[in-house]
Amino acid sequence: MLSVPLHANADEFIGFGQAGVPGGWALEAFPVFQHTSPNSNSIYSSFNPAYFTETGFTGTHRDQFEFWINGSVGYSSNNYGVPGASGWGFAYPNIGIEYYYNVVVPDQPAGSPGYKTFWTSPTFTVVFPNGKEGNNGFGAGANQYSFGFNVNNYLQIGRIGITFNPVELNYATRNLNATTIANGEMVKLKGGLSATFMDVAAGYQVRDDLFLGIHHAYSIYGWRDSDFAESREGKIGPSFTYFGFAKYGLYVSGNINFDYYVSSNLKRSISVTMAIVKNL
Repeated sequence: MLSVPLHANADEFIGFGQAGVPGGWALEAFPVFQHTSPNSNSIYSSFNPAYFTETGFTGTHRDQFEFWINGSVGYSSNNYGVPGASGWGFAYPNIGIEYYYNVVVPDQPAGSPGYKTFWTSPTFTVVFPNGKEGNNGFGAGANQYSFGFNVNNYLQIGRIGITFNPVELNYATRNLNATTIANGEMVKLKGGLSATFMDVAAGYQVRDDLFLGIHHAYSIYGWRDSDFAESREGKIGPSFTYFGFAKYGLYVSGNINFDYYVSSNLKRSISVTMAIVKNL
């Protein structure tokens, strides 16, 4: 248990970082399946309604705010490598705000050779305790407050699109319930500061309705002020975004992530992450 703090998968997807429909609502889901060697599996999804303001600070459609309420439900088997530690659960109830600003406004049709756009969007999230005091199943170890901050960016030139976050920071406070550690002592563990570097989803618009590309992220868990031993994970794999259902307000993105590096206190994993967004 002291090797790694609990964390949620949060990937970038090609096309993310751009504003939504002005003055509109959206329903968003982010399903995840993760297999960790040799025999641990988790399947879960976060769900949230999101509201996009009509305008932002400029009073025009060049900028915008997004507000959301979110939480995850899922199932973990053999969590933390402990035999029998399986079950359903709820985790990461959170509220968030994202501010979008269109730094470079395009003057050509999307996907044309002269098309250029650049969006930047600072994001702040507050995650609340999930109330789970047991050590089994999904959500075990997530009974604490945490705070996340990043600056999301989207750049498209012609048919090349790149969503990138240079640094994502998350600080988890001390758990509200005590956990039994190896010597039998009851301890309220603190996750501390974790960071993800170069979370990038980049691709080429192979068709008017499809981007294909690659996703990469490098994370350091328990990096500072943590009761957990520091651990590191680098992951990479194919990425896509499909907007062939845009006339219905539906957009689908996904990544397949393979660990190319893990520190000695982590097991290698494979994950499939998705984003499903329905504008209302």
